[in-house]
Amino acid sequence: MNIIDLHCDTVSRLFTVGESFYSNSGQFDIKRARQAGVLIQYFALFARPGSVDVALRTILLQIEYYQQSLQMYQEYLYPIYSYQDIMARKETDKIGCILHLEGADCISNDLELINILYRLGLRSLGLTWNQRNMLADGVAEDPQGGGLSKMGRKLLEKINEMNVMLDLAHISERGFYDVLEHYQKPVFVTHANARALCSHPRNLNDQQLKALAENGGIIGITQVEEFVSTGSATVDAMLDHIAYIADLIGVKHIALGSDFDGADNMVVANVSGYSQMKKLLQDRGFTKQEIEAILNKNALRTMQRVL
Repeated sequence: MNIIDLHCDTVSRLFTVGESFYSNSGQFDIKRARQAGVLIQYFALFARPGSVDVALRTILLQIEYYQQSLQMYQEYLYPIYSYQDIMARKETDKIGCILHLEGADCISNDLELINILYRLGLRSLGLTWNQRNMLADGVAEDPQGGGLSKMGRKLLEKINEMNVMLDLAHISERGFYDVLEHYQKPVFVTHANARALCSHPRNLNDQQLKALAENGGIIGITQVEEFVSTGSATVDAMLDHIAYIADLIGVKHIALGSDFDGADNMVVANVSGYSQMKKLLQDRGFTKQEIEAILNKNALRTMQRVL
């Protein structure tokens, strides 16, 4: 089916619990992802905000776990460092893996660390998690609060030159607009939905969605229940977000961003559910071309422009 998913927390989960990457009790593993037709998966590194030294150590250990897993399961996985890596594997049934940093607390004000993380395989980055750090305010801070810091703007300059993808899923609203003003390439909002349908602060309002479209970026629709509905969260309600955003800014700005292994309650319980995604979209009236755009082509187009 060739599905691209822009966000899961499987690496940080498995690093903690010690289960197998191939088959485990979580929401994502290699076996189920292959059966569901996953083409490319973004794997997030995550350390809770706190000591910069502790965060950096945690991230480095997670990277080592990720790289060991790539080596152990090279029959099924391959790393993506550039768009050419994807093109070279067009005929393979292996899953392409992109390493993402969810919240750059470990970098703090030492921007040279991004060079080291890049050498270790990092190709996607979100400036913040929910809280403020040295780079920007997260979405959990005061809505009238800050956006990008001077250090954050300097980091944007660096990753713009390095062809690192930028994720705005957790940044404050002011920070969101600051980034669009200073960053020269399309952005990713890897796991969020439409705030008009669910008033969670991590979802994007209509103005943000329109700004995202003007930037040429994409939003990965997430299956986490609290981002889908304040009432009964269902797969149909998740599809409502896709339809709403498509009507507002166009299908070409929509992708998938599950957040598997990042939350307990999901409307698509685990990656196996992706095997039904094509039919679900068909039943909602999306055309073959629109479905292909949502499942993979929009993400591929945007990745090509950045990577």
